[in-house]
Amino acid sequence: MLRRRRTFLLSSLWPVGLTLGSLARAESDAEVSGSSGGASRPASVIYLGGSAALSGPAAFLGRRFHVGAQAHFTQLNRQGGVGGAMIALNLLDDAYETERAEANTRQLLDDPRTLALFGYVGTPTSFVALPYVRRAKVAFVGAYTGSEVLREPPSPYVFNVRASYADEGRKMVQAMKAAGVRTVNVMYQADMFGRSGLEAIKAAATEQGIQVLASATVKRNTESVADVATELVRKSKADAIFMVSTYATCAAFVKSARGLNYRGHFYTLSFAGLEPLREALGKSLKGVTMAQVVPDPTDAAVPVVAAYQQAMRQAGEKQFDSISLEGFIAARIMVEGLRHAKAPLTRASVLESLAHLGSQDLGGFQLNVGMGSGAQPKFVELKGDK
Repeated sequence: MLRRRRTFLLSSLWPVGLTLGSLARAESDAEVSGSSGGASRPASVIYLGGSAALSGPAAFLGRRFHVGAQAHFTQLNRQGGVGGAMIALNLLDDAYETERAEANTRQLLDDPRTLALFGYVGTPTSFVALPYVRRAKVAFVGAYTGSEVLREPPSPYVFNVRASYADEGRKMVQAMKAAGVRTVNVMYQADMFGRSGLEAIKAAATEQGIQVLASATVKRNTESVADVATELVRKSKADAIFMVSTYATCAAFVKSARGLNYRGHFYTLSFAGLEPLREALGKSLKGVTMAQVVPDPTDAAVPVVAAYQQAMRQAGEKQFDSISLEGFIAARIMVEGLRHAKAPLTRASVLESLAHLGSQDLGGFQLNVGMGSGAQPKFVELKGDK
């Protein structure tokens, strides 16, 4: 029953028009008045490319992120776009698998019209894109990951809009210490994302005097976690368990651990996705704390959240969540980079514009955008049931 409900939620909230076909429609449908005789001519189109999980166990993350991003792009296009040019996003599905993300990146960058890459979802899928980004000297904007591989050393091509996993880890370990946690075990995904989270929690735990007793890996895109739960719950008991994976894997792990009578607390990174994890766990969310890197998406008292909600409603969306809010924020930064770029827009001019954006106040949410470690966002807060 739960799986059917989640499938309906995903399909009912998935926006249309983010595929290659939307690019052709953008060129044929977007028209502006000509300078003589009232004739019309096709408006210019700003082409962006993206790769994200639109299918598979992590699909909620990719779909919701781009629901929020597309809400802003669509709203902007209705208002005349950027200098009269419409934004068209060519979004390809990688199912959160590296081979598909790499192939998508090659396809996107082989098209000379692609001015920037936007909204990749995940550490491993973003990482495989980076060599192509450097080779093409193109901006890589708003990836849904807090991995250090996109932050250190600073890259002139990568523009983050979220805090790092190291920042999230420090915040959560501080909460662990305040709750009296002295020992922690780690369940982590067997890839670059998982290792990033493991290193983040180890470093933060050491600073706070919390001991990491044991760790165990799970495959990406799996819900088969019973053996790992047994290993971490029965063989090495700890006060808390830190999880580094997607919502489906984390939910399966919590259920397995609870089934083994584990009564400790669970902590997880923002990447898992608060809303899909809450839906998957229901009452079992009690005892789970998650880091968040955007404001509360239901708090319209925050101006950027109010703007997000308005754009979502205009797009026919009635559900608000942190993932789509992050997509909306990333789209806002992408647009600011386009607006400040020198004409004619090229990969080089968009890259230069983003590199010099600096401090941005989106309305109750500030972040620095540009080159160097000082431009990395730091906002982190914790959500969950005690």
